[in-house]
Amino acid sequence: MKPLRILAIGSSGSTHVAGRVRCFAERGHHVSLLTDRATGLQGVTELTPSAPPGQDQWIATAARLLGRLVRRDLSGPADMARLMLDFRRKLRQADADIVHVHFAYSTWAWMAAALGARPLVVSIMGGDILFEEQGSPTPRGIGLTKRLLGQADLITSKSNFLIGVLNDLGGYGDKAIRVVWGVDPAVFKPADGAALRAAKGIPAEAKVILSPKILTPFYNIHILVEAMAAIVTRVPEAHLVLTEYGADPAYRAQLEQRIGELGLSHAVTFVGHITHAQMPEFYSLADVAVGIPASDGLPQTLLEAMACGVPSVIGPLDRYGEIVRHEESALLSEIDPASVADAVLRLLQDETLYNHIVTRGRAIVEAEANFPREADRVEQAYERLSAAGKAKYRPRLGMLKDVALYWLRW
Repeated sequence: MKPLRILAIGSSGSTHVAGRVRCFAERGHHVSLLTDRATGLQGVTELTPSAPPGQDQWIATAARLLGRLVRRDLSGPADMARLMLDFRRKLRQADADIVHVHFAYSTWAWMAAALGARPLVVSIMGGDILFEEQGSPTPRGIGLTKRLLGQADLITSKSNFLIGVLNDLGGYGDKAIRVVWGVDPAVFKPADGAALRAAKGIPAEAKVILSPKILTPFYNIHILVEAMAAIVTRVPEAHLVLTEYGADPAYRAQLEQRIGELGLSHAVTFVGHITHAQMPEFYSLADVAVGIPASDGLPQTLLEAMACGVPSVIGPLDRYGEIVRHEESALLSEIDPASVADAVLRLLQDETLYNHIVTRGRAIVEAEANFPREADRVEQAYERLSAAGKAKYRPRLGMLKDVALYWLRW
């Protein structure tokens, strides 16, 4: 297919977004990423809306004069208006054949829809539409997200469960396709972790339990720490490795204190911020991975562990059944210390079960969650949508007003 001009909208700090946009750049497309901050993504043009001094200064001047009349500081609304105008400039600068929003509950995503960007693809992540389970969505934010979904030409969803959520929100599932995205089995694969264990001071004979999740209370790392107290009584060589991507400093301090109180300091290692590129190495040193948030879509860490030949203990969410089965390709556990400890111990002590889950997990990733193959499907969808040509931007003034009110918290 001919190279396309693709404008992605999402966070450059998200490993999911970064991996997706780099993929299409490597396939020869001209890819821009409209994001809050540039991170130097190779092969991708990063566009960051801003309101530098002097740009659209007439807005600031008008706001200052009007503010004197109404006796109110209007510098905030003026800065917001300047940012919105610069967003519009960046949108036009991209001259995109396809506009692809990654994560629906976000200001820039709503802005793209409000300005009439087309053809419009939206990839939902889970937390952006699970309004009753995650985050603190406002009624206005929920309304804007629904309007974005309503204007999308195509929606990609990691699971049929999330397509069901789209239907419950307003019938948007009719325009959705299931795209797992997944992982690249050539990158995430079984490997020897002996060297990394040695580098991190973890004994060669240790049975390593890895927490690959973001270090915040939402992911229930504290429950895994409590479970370790029971695990080490049965398997003294058990060792917990905690990654610290997106760590909440106060939560980390609480965990460290509790680890000390439980006498587990010798059996727990914090390994700092691990980049996505480093994660295959860290799965290689693990015997078991644990991810137990109370709310989830389809976790990328589960797929990564499966691809690397590491069995996972996960929570008892029915939605996981689309990709894994209990005792077949993962172990499901209630989210309490005793249950998590029992599940981890089963994997560490039952070699037959362990090997069966490892074998099935890798096969599932290769068949159902193979990133290059999923990217092929999205690329084909791009080609179909772009064949109709670029649409003229037709701003929705009512939606622009609501975006502004959300931004100003009015």
